Amino acid sequence: MKILSLNCQRGYQPDLEGFLHKTLQSQVYDFLLLQEASTNVREFLKHPSYNLLHAVNAETEMGSEVCIVYRSRYELADKGFQSFASMHKDPVYGFKHPCFSFIWGEFKTDNDLLRVGSIHLHAGIDSRPRIAELGAAKRQLLLKDIPTVLAGDLNAGFPGEAARAARLLSPGFKWISKGLGPTLDSRYSENVPHLPNRIAAFLGFFNMRIALRTDHFFVDSITAEETRMSCQILPDRVSDHSPIELIL
Repeated sequence: MKILSLNCQRGYQPDLEGFLHKTLQSQVYDFLLLQEASTNVREFLKHPSYNLLHAVNAETEMGSEVCIVYRSRYELADKGFQSFASMHKDPVYGFKHPCFSFIWGEFKTDNDLLRVGSIHLHAGIDSRPRIAELGAAKRQLLLKDIPTVLAGDLNAGFPGEAARAARLLSPGFKWISKGLGPTLDSRYSENVPHLPNRIAAFLGFFNMRIALRTDHFFVDSITAEETRMSCQILPDRVSDHSPIELIL
């Protein structure tokens, strides 16, 4: 089984559409766990062999920007969605930011049940909202003891923050992407009125960058112990985030 995770940057990079079309056409992946999949990006995800799991965020009164693309041969047995919009005030959107949330689905795959989730934690210099949001996601996942793959953009930019997130999720979940390098390249970030983006734009003017390990995979501990798996960063430049791939 192969799973891809990607922050789509709302289609800011022109090569994203071709990448998603090619990825779906190849039918290499069983699941795509996407973040910042805005309305225009979701138009790129139509393929007869795949279905889309998406939700409307009642807090923001908009469609969520986390979603799951899954093979149509897999039966959706259950699903859930949790908004993080009210957990931290965005300096531009207030409590109406469409990005930050968590979606998960339970799928029947070859007579087995697998839960996959796509998560996007708040950006910014304050790490406390991210820890609170990840804790809320963990509480949801612990309600059922089933094989689980969790992936997405944790925005864990500070030194040691990703390790702190892994400790929060342990012992129930293993940090599969621990050995990966940076996945976010600030030179490709859009210049919007948020402090991190403004800093990225300033550095980019001098062809300088900030490289951060923000995108990660976690797998429940039992599955991680019993299954051979590998994780890698893909070279495609279709977002300010690199796609990451998990093979089970």
